[in-house]
Amino acid sequence: MEDKFHDIRPFSDEEFNIVKKRLVKNPFLISTIRTMVWPRIPEWLNSGADFMIRNGLRLRLAGIKSIDDFQKKILGEHLLKWVLDHSAEELTCSGLEKLDSKKNYIFISNHRDIALDSAIIDYLLHKAGHRVPFIAFGDNLLINEMVEDLIRINKAFIVKRNLPVKQQLKALKHLSEYINLIFRDQESIWIAQREGRAKDGIDQTNPAIIKMFHLAERKSQPDFSAFVKSMRIVPVAVSYERDPCDRLKARELHRIKQKGTYSKKSKDDLVAMACGISGYKGNIHVSFSKPLGEGFCNEKEVALAIDREIHQNYRLWPSNYIAWDLYHDSDRFSDQYRPEEKEAFLHDYENLKSEIRKVLFGIYAAPILSKESGE
Repeated sequence: MEDKFHDIRPFSDEEFNIVKKRLVKNPFLISTIRTMVWPRIPEWLNSGADFMIRNGLRLRLAGIKSIDDFQKKILGEHLLKWVLDHSAEELTCSGLEKLDSKKNYIFISNHRDIALDSAIIDYLLHKAGHRVPFIAFGDNLLINEMVEDLIRINKAFIVKRNLPVKQQLKALKHLSEYINLIFRDQESIWIAQREGRAKDGIDQTNPAIIKMFHLAERKSQPDFSAFVKSMRIVPVAVSYERDPCDRLKARELHRIKQKGTYSKKSKDDLVAMACGISGYKGNIHVSFSKPLGEGFCNEKEVALAIDREIHQNYRLWPSNYIAWDLYHDSDRFSDQYRPEEKEAFLHDYENLKSEIRKVLFGIYAAPILSKESGE
């Protein structure tokens, strides 16, 4: 069965032991780590630093024999912890008490950061005694060999996009079969609620994702409501006090508003990944809802239920309230933040053009509207 899904499945433990040797030799990975750890190092020290990093990485990976060990000991306990220690204030979560660590789930979350949304959810689940989920990544993110290696040794399966209609349907059924195979093997899965990040701050689930889950199981499980309950879908709300990519998103949205389109460059996703990992995030909160039950007639009803849970449980920060008041030129939420917080928020974006700053304020204000609309 594994060969059938070779084009989309993660790497196996046997493949991991080949890939890790490739990673240690990858100059782009070494230079990326150097830039993160020593961003101001003089150029003449680069080669010495790279030598130290390469040897350190080789030693750390030498004792790692499986993907589970890599995720727990390298990604979770070392890399993600380092990222959070250097770019965030506090990571908190709620709702995990609603879940049974002996059961598997499909976690569907809002999507704000290319790499960190799933990494943080994985980390919190692992700390709570759950198995680390398989995660879904779009094939548009397979930018180069290094990125593909890092994605596929992270229990990530590939979602093929931008195919002709006939090929897309075949690819979706193939993906549906693989997801259901994973789930029957008692493994959990994480997938974003829609393709691409919510760059405008509006979190909405694409019903096509739910339809895709059921695609390969329609004959064996024709009762849609029972199928949804059997998949134990858990809505997850991920909330960052500050979005490291907020300027990038605001510029892109402004460009679309002005020109009607935005021509994405091949390196844009790589820049966004690096920015999201290294940029300041403030506080981060992740809220897990209880699994959805029965009573759904179609995928649109499921999508709306996921949206309601995400919007209701999304943690709002002073940055959201400040942005709302700035966007609407009001003081409606002035009791939700201190004057010095507003001053600091404005100071961080004073170099942006006013029209782009307005778009950025709208991004931060959007979750308030979603929460108030109850949808």
